[in-house]
Amino acid sequence: MKLIEIEMFKQLSNMELAKLLGKLERLTLQAGATLFEQGDPGDTMYIIDSGTIELFTRSDGMRHSLAFLHEGDTLGEMALLTGEARSAMAVATTNVVLMQLDRETFDALITEHPTISAYFIRLISQRLMHTNERLRDSKEMRSQWIMQELKQLPEPLVEFLLWSAHLATIHNGLIELRFGFSLQEKMEQYPVLTKFLSIDDDGMNEPQWSQIKLEAKSALIEMATAAYSYEEKRQWIEDAQAFYTEQEQWLALAVMYKDEGNWDKVVHTVIRQQAMSEREETQAFGLLLECPVEVLLRCYDALELAVRLGFLHGPEEGLRIVEHAVREGTLNDNKVKLISLYEWGAELSRLLHNRHKALEYLQLAEAAAQVLSGRRPLAIQDEEREYQLAQQKLTNRKSMFFAERASRLIHPSQWARWLALVMALSMIVLFYFMPPVAGLTDKGMLFIGIAIAAVILWIVNIIPDYIVALGMAMLWVLGGVVKPEVALSGFASPTWLYMIFIMSISVVITKSGILYRLSLHALKRFPPHFRGQLWGIVAGGIVLNPLIPSSSAKVSLGVPIAQTLSESMGFKDRSHGAAGLGLAAMVFYGFTAPFVLTGSYTNVMAYSLAGAAVPVTWLEWALYALPAFVVFGAVMLVALSLMFRGSTIAVKQVSGKVLDEQIRLLGPLTNEERISVCTVVGCIVLMMLQPLHGIDSTWIMLIGFSVLVISGVLDRQSLISGIDWTFLIFLGIAFSFANVANELGIVESLTDFLGSNMSFFISSPALFLTAVIVLCFIVTLIVRDDPAVILLVTALLPLSQQAGVHPWILVFVILLSTDPFFFSYQSPTYLTAYFSSEERAFSHRQGQKVAFGYALAVLLAVVVSVPYWKWIGLLHE
Repeated sequence: MKLIEIEMFKQLSNMELAKLLGKLERLTLQAGATLFEQGDPGDTMYIIDSGTIELFTRSDGMRHSLAFLHEGDTLGEMALLTGEARSAMAVATTNVVLMQLDRETFDALITEHPTISAYFIRLISQRLMHTNERLRDSKEMRSQWIMQELKQLPEPLVEFLLWSAHLATIHNGLIELRFGFSLQEKMEQYPVLTKFLSIDDDGMNEPQWSQIKLEAKSALIEMATAAYSYEEKRQWIEDAQAFYTEQEQWLALAVMYKDEGNWDKVVHTVIRQQAMSEREETQAFGLLLECPVEVLLRCYDALELAVRLGFLHGPEEGLRIVEHAVREGTLNDNKVKLISLYEWGAELSRLLHNRHKALEYLQLAEAAAQVLSGRRPLAIQDEEREYQLAQQKLTNRKSMFFAERASRLIHPSQWARWLALVMALSMIVLFYFMPPVAGLTDKGMLFIGIAIAAVILWIVNIIPDYIVALGMAMLWVLGGVVKPEVALSGFASPTWLYMIFIMSISVVITKSGILYRLSLHALKRFPPHFRGQLWGIVAGGIVLNPLIPSSSAKVSLGVPIAQTLSESMGFKDRSHGAAGLGLAAMVFYGFTAPFVLTGSYTNVMAYSLAGAAVPVTWLEWALYALPAFVVFGAVMLVALSLMFRGSTIAVKQVSGKVLDEQIRLLGPLTNEERISVCTVVGCIVLMMLQPLHGIDSTWIMLIGFSVLVISGVLDRQSLISGIDWTFLIFLGIAFSFANVANELGIVESLTDFLGSNMSFFISSPALFLTAVIVLCFIVTLIVRDDPAVILLVTALLPLSQQAGVHPWILVFVILLSTDPFFFSYQSPTYLTAYFSSEERAFSHRQGQKVAFGYALAVLLAVVVSVPYWKWIGLLHE
């Protein structure tokens, strides 16, 4: 049986089903085998994939059959919900295949998916209702009691009760019209009527409504069947419906349609009710909730009313309806109504204190609004994928948001913010008036003062990095340091265009969902135990590394996959098994970026600052870094194996069939995915063949960019929202920073100063590179990420030239060394990995252990590569 066909999972997306499938374990029972006994502890629920199971209770030494359960039914969930022992025994009547959910997975599903929670509420309600019905039906004397009571009433009142049993609710006006008497007077005259009738009394107005009590209803209907023909009883109902229509008693009419099972008439009748009292609102909401969701979704007014009433009387059920509508794509063709649907979802989520879900719906509403404002229309079959990928993108954004917030060295108070601003301004003033030193000019001194002020603001992190960068450029121009064209020259460099193109391609790859698919294929080809899946993660990271130039995006994908694998193998959160797989995904998806030119945006940025006069092709970069990668990978695998060697025997193995089913759920490659993959692979191949055709990487990326735009895969909205334009602003100023430093002669002055005062460190390439690694580790305690790379490359480039070190080696070593995670705040990549698994894959203490292995791997990779770099001419004594 397909997972999507199971009732409780129908509201989940294909991506969610694929991930859930990895957490389910299959169990096979032979006919006659007992699954569990009455009184057993209940820590697992089951879904019947095929076969039949019979439920029994034991009493007086006998077994009493309760029910037969078939394909798609669930059992065992009551024990999980209540925490009590099994209330029945379950026996396989045929050969049975079951899917098991343990308590941890069950609790996660209930928490993360309100639709599944609502499913169990309905299921329990139905079972309780059936139980009550059985209890009522088992009372042998019910009919005899009713006959005795009816003998106390005159024939017209007996006819009245038999008639009333066929109506859900009866209005006093209808009684007077048909029988010509006042119900209130008759009840005072014949008190026995109170045993059959219940009166709706709100305590404020004279009661107008009544209904037959449930315990008497079935017996009265049986008696009416014996006394009256079908045509007569049908006429009763039609007369009542005509009366309610004339009196505009729409809710009463809707209840009658519900009893007939005519749900289309129910929804169209309920929405005709105008002003409602609180009681009527509750009644209308109940009717709409009972209505099959697919019928409700066919009538937008009924859907809107159900959600509006959900705000007041049941946000959980209201959200369930919204999520069903979103999954079914009911309103995808009407973007105005779709935006309203997303806004309802956001407000209901807010009422339920689920701020993440509320933010998700607001993001989807914004995306739909942008579609409405002119984006190209999506094919219907692409809408579901668009929604899933929007969810995935938002999840990644949330992980990166938490990572950015946690990466702050300090969280300054208001006074600290003002102090930082004063210090920054003081540095500018001080260097403006200070006499030039080390052969610098007045302009050079002011440039250094502005740079120090920027570093202070980057450390305190009270102003966005790109605003600080723009402020630098503004001060260069206003202070007369350089002309505007020089201050903004970085935006005219081919590398800056290259960054736009590579970001655009990255957006397409991330949007297509191909990364998740490739990761599943990588895992499928390795053994299903811990060590095999560890190698699968390594292989997946290596394959994906050159495809998307963002370490954070890659770990946001890789670590959750590793977490799903851990759950599939039965590893508990933060256990050795879970931590080993999670940290392996973090390292090989995120920290291997420096080994390939297209592994990270920062690679291109850093080398542009240092090696403009000595270009390096994609293939050259990979070949230069190959030995270092082999050493780095080997050391990290050994470190991970030693640190997490205990307790990594899987409770269960990852099933190849499960991986096949996950891949099947994702469906065949879409046209968008095919174009995306072919374009990216084509660009990489062309860059590898650059020595043959001589086309610069920037123009190769422009070709790929053009293909994606012309094919429609890369649209205007993706360009606007998918590219980090603030980072590109920061990058343009970073390139200008290097140009300004060269024009002012700062590089030459720095070269002379370092060459005369730090000769010890340039006496040996290995010593120099080791010192660079240690310096990077120290600097990132204060300045992190791209600002740290810019400062280190700019400062150390003159010294590396003195040491005979090729610019690529300096950049490569800095890139490897500026993302350590001895302390969690040091590395945005580490923090993104940590939060992308919702803090469940590994602890900071486990991450810190791996951090020292990472530092050792970086050091050995660089030192071991020194002879190789000398041999190919990148190092000179």
